[in-house]
Amino acid sequence: MTDDEIIQRIREQTPAGKLPPPAPPEAVAELEAAVGHSMPALLKRIYLEVADGGFGRGGEALSLTDTTYSFSDSERLLVEYLGWCRRPNHPASVVPLLAWGCAIWSLVDFSTPDGRMWGWDPNVRCLEHALFPEDFTLADRLRGWLDEREDFPEAPTPVGCPHC
Repeated sequence: MTDDEIIQRIREQTPAGKLPPPAPPEAVAELEAAVGHSMPALLKRIYLEVADGGFGRGGEALSLTDTTYSFSDSERLLVEYLGWCRRPNHPASVVPLLAWGCAIWSLVDFSTPDGRMWGWDPNVRCLEHALFPEDFTLADRLRGWLDEREDFPEAPTPVGCPHC
């Protein structure tokens, strides 16, 4: 599935009026400046061409500008990102995208052109190892959401940590 097809399916699968308007380019630039990397191209297109959040699993991708939409109880993306950066060992290029509930998150790596996905699950790992890279990209994750394969981020089995 191409990026154009993913974008079209996001538009088709979301009921009319349920997505906020696209984000302003200034909001994308503000986040990119804070992260120090450009947003992966597909994610940037979604934010600028489709909606300022509200897409993805359960329609809960974070907004770049507003927290009054009903799809998320989180802060706007930049504020959430700055909070994540204060965590020990958090890579600066890894940006939260949406919360699954129960403290589980999907995050995207801005340092990779295709947006490698990361997961956060402190329920099955100690806090030092709760963040982990996943073996797929943003496009793979979006295809899964669009095809209603909503698998939680799955942490690899911890090795050698008595706290995990």
